[in-house]
Amino acid sequence: MVKLTDEQKAERAAGRQMTNALKEETRAHRDEAKRREWREKGMYLTREQAAVGEPCRGCGLPVTDNLGNWPGTMYLTPEQRVEHDADQAQYKEMHPDCEAHRWSMSGSRATHCGFCCPPIPMSREQYEHMERIFANNPRREEELDIWERTLTCGHVVEQSVHHTNQHPSFSTAWCPDCEMTRGVVTSTKTVEAAAHGGGETEARRQGRPSRARAGEGGEGSR
Repeated sequence: MVKLTDEQKAERAAGRQMTNALKEETRAHRDEAKRREWREKGMYLTREQAAVGEPCRGCGLPVTDNLGNWPGTMYLTPEQRVEHDADQAQYKEMHPDCEAHRWSMSGSRATHCGFCCPPIPMSREQYEHMERIFANNPRREEELDIWERTLTCGHVVEQSVHHTNQHPSFSTAWCPDCEMTRGVVTSTKTVEAAAHGGGETEARRQGRPSRARAGEGGEGSR
């Protein structure tokens, strides 16, 4: 077997990165198209509609069936096991190629597809809880690293990430030049947070040219 040179290895690695980035980009475009369909067709249910048993406008199953949560699988009775397995088989038959997360409402056993089934909006209490979290944890620029993301289109966008997140895994980002979501090919940390990076960090941050940040203006940053 012919031994690859370092240059050939690097080219192959770059090819794999581009292939993976294009795959994530395609997936993001698929998800964005589905969300546009939900909005245009008015497929989102309100919490009140879901609570009274109105079926999901994606799959037709009830959003809230009031059957109670499933116990952990190791605690299922033989009868529950039969019902649970039948539900799982039905889900796989209805969503064979969706490759999406699953969701359900508390107190309900119906399982819904993250790609096919429009989610239910948060409650007022949940919104208020989130507001308190953000209010008590303001953004501190000195605690943020700056990463440069090279996209499939060749453009580069910046993203600020808290320094405790050592390996941020965003696979797509909004490209303001292309005005669409693109896959992330490579990520490089260019500025380290002042909170742990030494005295020159803030000067480097202030002296950098302005760039658009990943995720701004679009719905597809992941």
